[in-house]
Amino acid sequence: MLHKSLLSLLLAAALLGPACQTESHVAAQPAPVSHAPAPPPAKPQAPAIGRYIAPGAIDLHALLPDPPAPNSPISNGEIELILATQADAFPASRQRAIDEDTMKVWLFADALGPSFNEADKPKTAALIKQIECDSKAISDRAKATWNRPRPYIQDPRIKLVTQGPSNNSYPSGHATRASAWTETLCLLVPEKSDAIRSRGRLIGLDRIILGVHFPSDVAAGNALGKAIVEQMKQSPLFLHDLEEARQEWTK
Repeated sequence: MLHKSLLSLLLAAALLGPACQTESHVAAQPAPVSHAPAPPPAKPQAPAIGRYIAPGAIDLHALLPDPPAPNSPISNGEIELILATQADAFPASRQRAIDEDTMKVWLFADALGPSFNEADKPKTAALIKQIECDSKAISDRAKATWNRPRPYIQDPRIKLVTQGPSNNSYPSGHATRASAWTETLCLLVPEKSDAIRSRGRLIGLDRIILGVHFPSDVAAGNALGKAIVEQMKQSPLFLHDLEEARQEWTK
């Protein structure tokens, strides 16, 4: 079951050449020197919903279980886990979670190094922005499908450490995007997959520290993000842009 296996995983992670010659006898004339400025590099295409995957491409009910009902034993157990996680979180962990609230992919520089930035990796940035656009459309549809209230709404003992989101709880949009980004970055830099996956998991887990998500929200977001990238692999546009981005990592 998604709930039990991934909740256990969440608990464990929270504790945590020369020029060619010619045979012609006619002396070659030097090419005229052009003083015209080089054309500027083409700007990446602006993100547009559905470029890599249509919003309705994922069968949500086939992929994800229904979230635990309010006041059910599983839901109540999740609330106790949130309370314990918040109580045990170090100040540095809380600050990291707050910093992640704006959700930028450059958080993965912790795993990939300081060269992972938009100036040095513009094609990777364009790829990631499109993935964010497409995955958000799908996770928003999922949130509207299940309409699960946020944990701090269901239990006032849960501390809201950041501004309360206005949308629903299940699945976690942050975890969905983090999972999709994780899978994509692992395709680009497979030798750093372990560090990438560790950093990606933290983004989802930190949503629990902030009090804005249940563990099952995060587990569902992780599963949804992976499924989105698997579907994107069938898109020629995604594969083209992925290969373009990969060239930035082989220099």
